[in-house]
Amino acid sequence: MNFAWAICVAKEDAAALAALRLQPGIEVAEAPGQTWLRGQSGDDALATMLAALPAVGRYQWYPQKQRLRLLNEHLSATPLPELFWQPLRQWLTVEIPATALPANRPVPIVPALVRSGREQEASVIVTSLAELESFSHTSAQVRMDRLQFAAATDGQVIIRGTPLPPVAGRRYVLHEGNVAVPAGYGWAPDVSAKVLKKLFNVSSAALMIWNDDGTLTALPEEQFIPVTRRAMLATRRAITVSS
Repeated sequence: MNFAWAICVAKEDAAALAALRLQPGIEVAEAPGQTWLRGQSGDDALATMLAALPAVGRYQWYPQKQRLRLLNEHLSATPLPELFWQPLRQWLTVEIPATALPANRPVPIVPALVRSGREQEASVIVTSLAELESFSHTSAQVRMDRLQFAAATDGQVIIRGTPLPPVAGRRYVLHEGNVAVPAGYGWAPDVSAKVLKKLFNVSSAALMIWNDDGTLTALPEEQFIPVTRRAMLATRRAITVSS
């Protein structure tokens, strides 16, 4: 671009001029509803940047006569508006405010369980202590060594590990090691399990079970114990005493 130039942009688009803040020799002026730029010349890089501006008028500028010619016209010329011109870098510092935060906070998006077509192996099951005891009667200890369980006073137990025992109960898929959702479900938006637990105010060290009715169960790591016949017997006695 080997000629003097001028560009006019709408006032509301003036923020786009910030992309030119490091370009030397550019002047800027303001008019009602408009912002003007001008320069004596420029290289191909500047020409590309100017072409990206949302201009309402692009002109060749004749500095000696202070006249303008629209680039898509050959003969007609108009006077350059009599305005107060100043270096663009100075004007940007003084005139363009920092981006303001919105007056109202955006409404947070709360993740929700959604049906998923992905087939994943379940590694958590909610069942009863009776079901677990029945499984233990016909299983070798080496099979149970892969499992842990936590029990509630009502006789319900949560078992985790793979492969899960073939007992009746609700199966859950474990995500990132500590968020369990019902088999056949996922969540949207697809945030990480770490973000999910933070949103629901669940300790990062706890197992979070997210039920399809929207309820959450959080179990600290220390509540899980190895599945052994001795542990099941002690749990059964504790439940009997508490009831």
